[in-house]
This record gives sequence, C-alpha cells and structure tokens, in this order.
Amino acid sequence: MDRMVIAGGYGICLFSADTLQDFLKREKIRKRKLLSLLQKDKELYLNTQREGIFIPLVGIDHYNYAIKLEGQDEPFDDQWVQKISYEGFNLEVKDGLWISAIEQLEPFEPKEYHIKEEEFYTTPGYFGSVEHYHSPWERWYKSETPDGICTIYTDIKYNVPAGKYLLSIKGYTRKEQQKFPTPNCGFFFSFTEVDSFEGFKNPRESDAYDFNLGSIK
Repeated sequence: MDRMVIAGGYGICLFSADTLQDFLKREKIRKRKLLSLLQKDKELYLNTQREGIFIPLVGIDHYNYAIKLEGQDEPFDDQWVQKISYEGFNLEVKDGLWISAIEQLEPFEPKEYHIKEEEFYTTPGYFGSVEHYHSPWERWYKSETPDGICTIYTDIKYNVPAGKYLLSIKGYTRKEQQKFPTPNCGFFFSFTEVDSFEGFKNPRESDAYDFNLGSIK
C-alpha cells in the first residue's frame, strides 16, 4: 500500500525536526505557531528556504496524497500520469525526513517528532471519540466519512541520512479516479546531496510552481 499524507487546510511540507528546531533556537524564536509567523515575516520565511529548513507545498486541494521517495518506494506505475517536475529546492536533513500536513506546524511541537514509543489516545469528535496514533515513524487518526471510518495520516517519516540536499519533486495523478481515502494524486521525491547551498528556489512563487495536481490538465 502506498504511504500517504493528508494535505489538510494548507498543504504538505517536508522537514527534518532537528533542523527546524535548531533554526528556531538560532533565531531566538519561541513562538510555536510557525505558519502564522512565516506568513507575517517574509524575510524569515525566505531564510528558511536559503538554509534548507523546510519545504512547503501550498495551494493544493484537501486530498490524501500518495507519497514516494526514490530508493525507498516503488515509482508510480502506468496507472498514473506525470503532471509536474521541479528541482533544486534546498533541504538539510539531520534526524530523518518528515513529510507532514503543513497545519501540523501550527503549532510546531518538537517533542511530538522525537517520541520513542508508540502512543494511542482518544479525543472527542463530532461522531464520537477519535482514535489517534503516534509513533517514531508516523502519526494518524481515524475519521468518520460517508463510506465509514478511515485512517488519515498527518505525518510520515523516512530514514534519510544527514546531509544537505537539493530536492526534486514530481507530481502524478491517477488515470482512473478512486473513492476517498484512496489517493488520486501523489508526489515522488528524490534527493541530490551537495556540500553547500548556492542560491535557493522558493516553492511559494505561484508564477513558477503549481503543486495543485488535481487542477492541472
């Protein structure tokens, strides 16, 4: 089964938890509502791109997205068609790679990404109790849908060696649409290790990049 992440209300992001935490300490930032802060402070946001702190894929529809990493997952097969291909985004990895619903950074809680054991807990929900699961490698909750209860993944982690990388992103859509929660769109990520970053690309430049796969003809 494909690994997947829900886009939530904002999008998807890629980051290494220690890289992000070290950046916040270095900038003397104590505020945990990271998305709000980066939306208000453009220069701070651009610094995150220069230094490879995290990569946001925003402006995408609220779907489940299939996630694949080169060398760790099978490529998308002939049931999918490629829609985009971008490359050259800075990303520094220190303690593995998280791919998450970007709303998980509002607020960003570093301890949530460093747990050592599995955790199950429940919270009140509209249709009753909602079951949550956290582990060192993934986070999900179970949600009521018209088709029954389904598992929604908010965060997944890959074991990527520490280093500085240029990230390439390819986006795909399924030829034959499936019912939710099966993903109909997906991203394939690959990395090229570098000694240092020279310049940067800003994935939020809407004139240059479109990650909303479901709307691309």
